[in-house]
Amino acid sequence: MSEKKQSPLFGVGGVTLLTVLLILALTMFAVLTLSSAQADMRLSEKNARTVGEYYTADNKAVVLQAQAAALWPVGAERPRCADIQRALAFEHDLDVTEQGDGLMFFCHIPIAEAGQTLQLALLLAPPGFTCRWQVKQWQFVPPLTEIWAEPGLPVWLGE
Repeated sequence: MSEKKQSPLFGVGGVTLLTVLLILALTMFAVLTLSSAQADMRLSEKNARTVGEYYTADNKAVVLQAQAAALWPVGAERPRCADIQRALAFEHDLDVTEQGDGLMFFCHIPIAEAGQTLQLALLLAPPGFTCRWQVKQWQFVPPLTEIWAEPGLPVWLGE
């Protein structure tokens, strides 16, 4: 009886080809992972910058509240709106009006150069009230964008 040698299912060429394909697949996944990580880093940096700009504007609004309250101390008469506006307008786009016994402050604080603003409407009650400030509006306003009319498609409507 003669014994036949069985050849392997894959020869040296098949193993080499499989190894090359495996290395190419792993390299492709490594490149995709790296590009995804870089995109996530850019998005995180942009988000951090945006949040920082928002809280900077928020801090300006709180400083405005403190400065306005300091202009109307306990025991003093209500100051005129023009005097308060003159004292605070150099830092903020501010409008002050009388509302009842208190003063209403309307303010737009820019958040970023892209046109975002923090809109405020605050009511300052006279000294002696338990709640000196009433927040009527404290709102982030995104930039206005124009809506362009889309040109119509030439569609056949029949006959």
